[in-house]
Amino acid sequence: MTIVSKAELSSALAALPRVRLAHLPTPIDYCPTLTKRLEGPKIWIKRDDCTGVAFGGNKVRQHEFILGDAVSRGVDVVIQGAASQSNQSRQLAAAAARLGLDCILMPRKDAHYDHVQGNQLIARLFGAKIVPVDATASLKQAKEDMAARLKREGRNPAILGMGSQSALSLAAVAYVNAYLEISSQFEALDEAQPTHIYATSQGSTQAGLQAAAMLLGHSTQIRGINPMDSRNEAYEFPSAIAGQCEAAARILGFDLSVPVEEISNSTDWVGAGYGLPSADGQEASALLARTEGILVDPVYSGKGLSGLLGDIRSGLLTAKDRVVFIHTGGLPAIFSYADAILACT
Repeated sequence: MTIVSKAELSSALAALPRVRLAHLPTPIDYCPTLTKRLEGPKIWIKRDDCTGVAFGGNKVRQHEFILGDAVSRGVDVVIQGAASQSNQSRQLAAAAARLGLDCILMPRKDAHYDHVQGNQLIARLFGAKIVPVDATASLKQAKEDMAARLKREGRNPAILGMGSQSALSLAAVAYVNAYLEISSQFEALDEAQPTHIYATSQGSTQAGLQAAAMLLGHSTQIRGINPMDSRNEAYEFPSAIAGQCEAAARILGFDLSVPVEEISNSTDWVGAGYGLPSADGQEASALLARTEGILVDPVYSGKGLSGLLGDIRSGLLTAKDRVVFIHTGGLPAIFSYADAILACT
């Protein structure tokens, strides 16, 4: 594997089709009170909840490259299917509205579908067409069927998220760019590079960070905390995440071989299941709110934060480490989980 420079990575990113959506670079906040409370590593939070569009989140950053590619191919309608409180769907609906693309969202009829609140409410405000899918049906198949129907009608659709490896790889590319931001921000702070970066990630967010660290020859360890496990259709095994790392590098014009052993993606903090609050996630969310005045949602970023806290408390991280936690957003979902949140306060 050839080590590349930050300038070379930046140049490769600049050559890709891209639409400008996000407020970048996002801030990076040091957390002195949380650091002191945990008696562990120095902790920073990369505020990708501040990307701007539709209450922000990591998917806004990713959609710059995913939709940049789609627009370059003449796509006129985008399709996404996920949980009814999907952050991806909310951010996609806003991005599509800005770019003049039709957007079809296919939410699963899960426990939160009938209560139109949070992400689901916001997605509707952006004009997305809502086509619900039965709770036990395959979202991947439903999206493929929708795309086939639209093609017969003369449209040029693009499936995003699960079921589109090209979109997942471009999502990873966006987090190559995020890694460069973090690296430059640490240099500006006159801090040594992070020893660890934690991200709540099903795959692409972690894959981009991993690819960047390896291409640059950095020793920073990337740790993914997965909000779902193999019970969910969208779950990506570590081997698939390694493949996304390699695919992101190829898109940028670089060769990268990622042994599956390099992928640290934990499902230990999922709890009862995807989209369901966990006691550890609730405790982590409350601790961050009450030490730093920063909110995370209870079912995505909150679970990622619980993984970081668990690793600190187990001694996996020490006071010598410098840790960045990627805040991937998801704040509108808080309002859909009010009862569960209040039960833990």
